[in-house]
Amino acid sequence: MIAVENQAVVSEKAIPKDESDEFVVPESNAFGQSFRAYEGSVRQSIVENCYRLHHINQTYDFVKRTREEYAKLNKAEMSIWEAIELLDDFVDETDPDLDEPQIQHMLQSAEAIRKDYPSEDWLHLTALIHDLGKVLFHSKLGSLPQWAVNGDTLIVGCAYDESIVYYKYLKENPDYNNPAYNTKLGVYSEGCGLENVLLSWGHDDYMYLVLKASGTTLPPAASFIIRYHSLYPLHHNGAYQYLMNDEDKENLKWLQTFSKYDLYSKSKVHVDVEKVKPYYESLIKKYFPEKIRW
Repeated sequence: MIAVENQAVVSEKAIPKDESDEFVVPESNAFGQSFRAYEGSVRQSIVENCYRLHHINQTYDFVKRTREEYAKLNKAEMSIWEAIELLDDFVDETDPDLDEPQIQHMLQSAEAIRKDYPSEDWLHLTALIHDLGKVLFHSKLGSLPQWAVNGDTLIVGCAYDESIVYYKYLKENPDYNNPAYNTKLGVYSEGCGLENVLLSWGHDDYMYLVLKASGTTLPPAASFIIRYHSLYPLHHNGAYQYLMNDEDKENLKWLQTFSKYDLYSKSKVHVDVEKVKPYYESLIKKYFPEKIRW
């Protein structure tokens, strides 16, 4: 067993599965189109506009300032399930594959990974809460605009990777031509570790901060999945390898496994919330205090 003091253990037998193992990737998304097809998507207009605003406004200074503000975790105090219920009617404007409420997407991801990894309950809960940081849109948490909540993330403070969705709009970001931020390493050093980089601000990094301060006993791999699950240039395109340390490389295996369930479980077929709620509430009770700061 791989153990961390005061944290859950991950069985050595729970090896992240290869792309070919068990999980069957659907041929098309909920709209009958290819997954992550940003050009020609039925949602292209709303998705592209949100990314345009994201790429223009997510400067290094904006990220640093906003992260410092939200790291105070002084906006609200509530349970994990209370936060989940805030997403009951929230639809992500950056998602070309689904226009269903986020509570459904989170449950679909969790139920899919639960089927393939029945013994790894930490992974079920991680899938359930992976997008929970999207509560940033809610008035309780400051009503942030969607470009500061959703979408693929990127690393700020160094050159943008060209695999980033709608890369063209990054040329309108003030950091694009700033010599302090537009080189390969920028403000970072090789092998510094992803823990030490700044991501564009949104639900991923926010939930990571909430997790760190909550006293959760979820294993470190859960925090890694939550913070980097939207960093597609990393886990789908192999970018930013030069910033990673050995721990990052080990955790990346779990992130790449999780990513399949996050992306390909999206469906118009709803999960019965009340039916599965007791199971997930039992996991929340196991891994979290009753109330946590947001």
